[in-house]
Amino acid sequence: MIIIIPFKTPTINHLYTQNRWTKQKCLTNEANKLKKEITAIVDRDKRGFWGDPKPLRVSIDIFENWECKDGSVKKKDIANREKFLVDSIFNALGVDDRYIFEHTMRKIQSEDIEKAVITIEVI
Repeated sequence: MIIIIPFKTPTINHLYTQNRWTKQKCLTNEANKLKKEITAIVDRDKRGFWGDPKPLRVSIDIFENWECKDGSVKKKDIANREKFLVDSIFNALGVDDRYIFEHTMRKIQSEDIEKAVITIEVI
């Protein structure tokens, strides 16, 4: 299964805030909006696609401009984008992400398109 998120996915640093009364971390309004957008993108026909839980392989390619004008690599970490993205997609699919046994992420240089391509396969 391939899922394409056709916009830049924010880092986890921009998605959580601290509740001023309980001091617990919670999603920002922006994060809740993004989660709804991701849920709308995920094909509803794929819910329950795997039937019984099976080990899964997840590959995430982040297309973005990773280079500075001088040719050096921008200080952008993709690891902190993974959790929110995977949680949102797997929640929309109705699949528990504990069945992910293999996981890879790649930066793909793209100067004009910002997107995430998520591939989910049964191992």
